[in-house]
Amino acid sequence: MDGREALSALQRALADVLAAGEPDAAALERAALPAELRARLGRIDAAGLRITGLLVVRLRFQRLLQGSRRAAELFDTDPAAFASTFRRYARAVPPLAHDPWGEAAAFERWLDGPGAG
Repeated sequence: MDGREALSALQRALADVLAAGEPDAAALERAALPAELRARLGRIDAAGLRITGLLVVRLRFQRLLQGSRRAAELFDTDPAAFASTFRRYARAVPPLAHDPWGEAAAFERWLDGPGAG
């Protein structure tokens, strides 16, 4: 694996772990990375990783509520049920949107598709 491939694999591993909602430092150690990178990732502070993951999920949650009237209405109607729905959505759909409207479109597709049920 050359330097660019290793960097790309590292970025994918970090993105996957941070988007999981419950970041797990051990998951980084299992990533398909060169041993040197895995060793460095093993030194990441678990509490810091968890806080970073929570911030990533919070930002995604905010983007969704800002972009989707339907999500905002579901949240206003039953916050606990919406939180559960959001967790399922966040696990099922990779965080690819960069703005509220992209996040809303991804949520709508997921919500209307077979995966939401």
